[in-house]
Amino acid sequence: MIRHRLVRVIGSTCLALLLVVLSFTVSWAKTPTSNKPIELSFNHLFPEVAWCHTDVVVPWKNMVEKRTNGRVKVTLYPGCALAKPGTMYDAVKAGTIDICLDPGPYYMGRFLMSEATQLPFMGAHSSWAASRAWMDLYKEFPELRKEYSDVHLLWLFSQGPGQIFSRKPVRTMEDMKGLIVRAPGGIGDIVKALGGSPVSMPAPHCYLALSKGTVDATIFPAEAIRTWKLHEVTKYMTIGDFYVQWFWVAMNKKKYESLPKDIQKIIDECSGAAGADLLGKAWNAADKAGFEFGKKTGMKEIHLSAEETARWERQCAPITENWIARMEAKGYPGRRFVEEAKRLIKKYNNEFGSWRD
Repeated sequence: MIRHRLVRVIGSTCLALLLVVLSFTVSWAKTPTSNKPIELSFNHLFPEVAWCHTDVVVPWKNMVEKRTNGRVKVTLYPGCALAKPGTMYDAVKAGTIDICLDPGPYYMGRFLMSEATQLPFMGAHSSWAASRAWMDLYKEFPELRKEYSDVHLLWLFSQGPGQIFSRKPVRTMEDMKGLIVRAPGGIGDIVKALGGSPVSMPAPHCYLALSKGTVDATIFPAEAIRTWKLHEVTKYMTIGDFYVQWFWVAMNKKKYESLPKDIQKIIDECSGAAGADLLGKAWNAADKAGFEFGKKTGMKEIHLSAEETARWERQCAPITENWIARMEAKGYPGRRFVEEAKRLIKKYNNEFGSWRD
């Protein structure tokens, strides 16, 4: 009986040891998989050689990868490789792409509060000032946050102030009459108010349209001279800081929520105001470099007189008032939003200066 009991004890011990060994083996086998980095795709519209890719998207990717100690790998898809402008929001919402960067004006009618950021003559003298203003507005107005509730918004930002690039000089409102102008989204309302004929088209199509004479002019920030080679297809640049607009950078919500909390925290810390600052500084530098490049390649610089600028502002004022009235009728705080946007822009203008500084 003692021998039988001893055999049972030894058998139980061996079984326990065997289970420990198997558990260790399975754990060891899983280790390589657990160390595999989390992969995120990041799609945007800018060419791979453009400053926004090299000076903003790549540094952001590197910052996230470094701060997560390689636990996250971000694969970049510039030049609309995975989705075109105007389709990226739905792609990131559906999860076919993890992260996207796209201009807001391709989504007119979908982000009603956001559209106020492209109203004429809001006063922004730089991308940096407007970008920080948009982030403050996002924190302050729940109506703005709600527009991006089906994604995880990383940050909002603004392009640099829009200027007019044309094949013939534009010095007065009369010079705008009859011009066919590439002007996406709500920017078309500005062109129409000034007597031009707006045409909406993606930025990458603008060069061909100008070269063929399909359009006479385009409205872009100064960086576009180099980014989209406007110096090859236009001769004049009318500088007036006529408007700004908004872009968004967003992540698929389920993908974000699936990440470990510490990685979520790092991604958020690299985004928000930090993302707006990264982009704003780079866009300011790109605007200044583009402007100087335009002058060196023979483009003629035009500035509206004070009297002419006042005429343009008066002509475009109904656009803002009409937007406010429509939004107030829908129950949105339209006037308060515009007034706060102008206040914040002025604040950050004073803090950050102009793109030409």
